[in-house]
Amino acid sequence: MPNPFNPAPGAHPTRIVGREAELAAAREGARRAALRQPATPLVLVGQRGMGKTVLLSAIRAMGGHDALTVAIESLPDRSLADRLRDKVDALLDSAETLPGRAGNALKRVLNVVPKVSFELPHDAGAIALGGAGAADDRHLDHDSLVAMLTALAQAARLAKQYLTITVDEVQDADVRSMQTLTAFIHESAQGDAPILLAIAGLHETRDLIDKLRTYVRRWDEYDLEFLTLAETVEAIREPIVAEGEAIDEDALYRLAEESGGYPYFIAAFASAAWAAHRGKRIKIGDVERTIVDVRRRNEMSFYVRPLAKLTPREMALSLVLADLGPGSHKIGEIARALGRDARDISSIRAALARKGIISSPIPGFAEFSIPFTDRFIREHAVDYRDERVLAAHAELVRAR
Repeated sequence: MPNPFNPAPGAHPTRIVGREAELAAAREGARRAALRQPATPLVLVGQRGMGKTVLLSAIRAMGGHDALTVAIESLPDRSLADRLRDKVDALLDSAETLPGRAGNALKRVLNVVPKVSFELPHDAGAIALGGAGAADDRHLDHDSLVAMLTALAQAARLAKQYLTITVDEVQDADVRSMQTLTAFIHESAQGDAPILLAIAGLHETRDLIDKLRTYVRRWDEYDLEFLTLAETVEAIREPIVAEGEAIDEDALYRLAEESGGYPYFIAAFASAAWAAHRGKRIKIGDVERTIVDVRRRNEMSFYVRPLAKLTPREMALSLVLADLGPGSHKIGEIARALGRDARDISSIRAALARKGIISSPIPGFAEFSIPFTDRFIREHAVDYRDERVLAAHAELVRAR
C-alpha cells in the first residue's frame, strides 16, 4: 500500500489542512476570473516548508480546463521576463495545452519579442545581449514582459479561458519586473479579461511589496503559520484513514507533538511511522522506533548546517533568543538580555534573518524560523558557547 505521506519539497499532500482561508480566497478568485470579473491577487508569506508551493499548485489546479496557467519561479540572477519566456516556450511545446488560434497568438508575439538573455551550454550560465546600456536593457525587459503578458491574455481569451499566473520565491524577483507585472494585473482588472495572480515567498516578500504601487497592499495577504495541534492531528489521521488504516491515539499525539505543527516535519515523521508499521494500525512502538532517526536527519538539515554558518556575534544572539524559550519575543526583550537597546542588535538580527535562522512575522518581534531550534540550541549550548562566541557575547555586553 502506498505511503500517503511525502516529505519531498512541494509534494502535494492527500489533503491540505489548516489553510482553509487561503484556499477559500483562491476559489473565490478563480470563480470571479471565470466570470470575467476582477479577482483579488493572493500573497502567501511564510518560511520554507510551510506549504507555499503546494498552495500555488492547488490554485493552478482550481481552474481545470477553464484556465490557462503559467507557473514562474523567481531566481536572483534572472528577470521575470526571462523566466516567463521559458514558460511560454514550454506552453507552445505542449500541443494539447492551447487550441490552435491561442497558440498562434502566442507565436506571433514571441516572434518579435527579443530574449533578454540566453543560456550558455554546459551550465555555464547566461549572457545578456545588447550594448545600449543598463537603462535600455531595463526598458527592453519591461517591453518584453508586457508583450508576453499581453500575448498570454489574448491566448486565454481566444481559448475561452482565464489566465492564472503564479510566482514562487517572489522575494528573489527584481523590483522593476514586479512593478511591470503588478501594473499589468491592475489594468487587466479594469477590462473583460482579468487575471488571477498568486505570489508566494519568504518574509522578505513584504520588503518587496513596500517598493511596489500602494494598491498592491490591498491584495489578500496570508501569513502561513504553524498548524495548531488539532490541525496537525487531522493532517496525520485523515490520510491514514483514507488508506483504510488506523492509528492509536497515543501514537497520533506523539507524532503531532514531535512535529510541532511544522508541515514538513508532519510529513517526515508520519511518513516514517507509516513505513515502520505492520498490519492495519500504527502503534506507539512504530512511532518511537522512527523518531530518533527522523529527528537526527531533521537536525542535520535544519539546525546543524545552518547554525554552522553563523558568525560568533550571530551565534551569541541566537543563544540569547534560545534561552528565552519557544515562540516570538519582543526585539527589545532580546536586546535587554544583552543589556543593549533594540537598535544595537539590528545588524545582527538582519543577518540572522537573511540566513533564515530567525523571522519577524509580527513587526517588533523575532522568533526562530524552524520549530524546536531553541530546544536544539539549548541542548547543545555547551558546544556552541566556545571561546569565540563567549568573546563575542562579552563584547556585545561591554559595548553598551
